[in-house]
Amino acid sequence: MKKYKLGFIGYGNMAKAIIGGILKSGILDRSQIATADPLCKEADGIFCTSDSDYFAGNCEYLILSIKPQVFKSIEIKCTADCVISIMAGVDSASIGEKLGMQGKVIRVMPNTPAQIGKGATVIAENTLDKKHNDFCCAVFESVSEVCVLPEEKFDAVTCVSGSGPAYAYYFAKAMIEGGVVNGLDKEIAKKLTLDTIIGACEMIKANPDVPLGLLISNVCSKGGTTIEAVNVFENCQMDKIVIDAMTACRKRSEELRTGK
Repeated sequence: MKKYKLGFIGYGNMAKAIIGGILKSGILDRSQIATADPLCKEADGIFCTSDSDYFAGNCEYLILSIKPQVFKSIEIKCTADCVISIMAGVDSASIGEKLGMQGKVIRVMPNTPAQIGKGATVIAENTLDKKHNDFCCAVFESVSEVCVLPEEKFDAVTCVSGSGPAYAYYFAKAMIEGGVVNGLDKEIAKKLTLDTIIGACEMIKANPDVPLGLLISNVCSKGGTTIEAVNVFENCQMDKIVIDAMTACRKRSEELRTGK
């Protein structure tokens, strides 16, 4: 019997966020979790070691929360029942081959808002049994909304939810700067921007059957103020710019996955 239920190779912000969600939801307690990271120390009752072989042989589930370039250089003897990877650009077949864990890998793509329990996570369809998939879902449901998709969709997932928080931050930054340019104090502009974006997202959620185009037009009175801003967006082909940017993101994900 393995000493730890769940182990993390890598102890960065995402691993800490997931551990926080697990503890808060009560899925596991601290004594059931371990981490392996050469720079980390035991904190808040979470065991940490730099001995990867000991670690990998004593965890029932193993989460790979390291950068892909680090994964390429590690050598561990993995005997976990299931490996869960949150690494970008490394498919489950490659992970299984390197660790000798073919058919025992679940690929997962969370995003950074998981750090505050507001993430969006995609779990890849796999051939593992219900027990392992249910545990994986429970772990990520503790910090995010979860959906399940075929792994071949993960490059597209990268360009939407994986990288998407940066797009939202970029637009929010521009709105705040626009508020300042047009006469507002920066803190007021920031508050109004964030409250507006959050409220608009809640409106979309509250009206799932209403087309987004209609929600836009509902704010745009003919001859009014909002339509002037929307006209600028349309004249600049803002939708095409966003789609082109996301396509570039997806292509880069493909390159990382195929080693180009």
